[in-house]
Amino acid sequence: MKKTTKGVIASGVAVVLLLGGGSTLAYWNDSANLGGSNTITAGTLTVVANGTPAWNIQHTSGAMTAVPDINVVRVVPGDVLTYTVPATITARGQNLRFQVGLAGGSIAAAGGNAADAALAGRLANSAVFAVTGATPVGTGGDTFEHKNNASGNYTATITATITWPFGAAGSPAQDNPAKTGAVNLSNFALTVTQVDGSITIP
Repeated sequence: MKKTTKGVIASGVAVVLLLGGGSTLAYWNDSANLGGSNTITAGTLTVVANGTPAWNIQHTSGAMTAVPDINVVRVVPGDVLTYTVPATITARGQNLRFQVGLAGGSIAAAGGNAADAALAGRLANSAVFAVTGATPVGTGGDTFEHKNNASGNYTATITATITWPFGAAGSPAQDNPAKTGAVNLSNFALTVTQVDGSITIP
């Protein structure tokens, strides 16, 4: 009699352990699809140069002269070269703000000789950007807003300026080594870059 009772108690312990493990315990559950037919789609930011570029040259405060072929020009200290090209910027996005600029390394030494490196070091580049229709932000002249889920195409005129200062600091000690030097403009490229649309730009 005592042996039978012990067996029943042992079986009861086994059942409790089995239920406590959770792997064999079934219970009701359900789920609901909350996605519906919603879709998230990204906007865009692109730039395409789509016109004929033009070079001009000016020496110090002299007149600006058109340059038919930049490859035949031999620049000297005091020269200012301007490069103008039309482009189209396409923007689309609810919170889109972007900056227009020149790619890094736009002016590079054409070769490995000292004169090329010296000329690249003397030429300073800057750019002015006129973007028709886009909303300018701040006073720098290079930042614009779209902030619209509809696509917008903006006509941009980019005027990049390359200057060889006349009588600047370091001249002629730094100008003389640049004689006969050459620079490569193959990386002279326009960039449009998204920036934080929530910060205040002075």
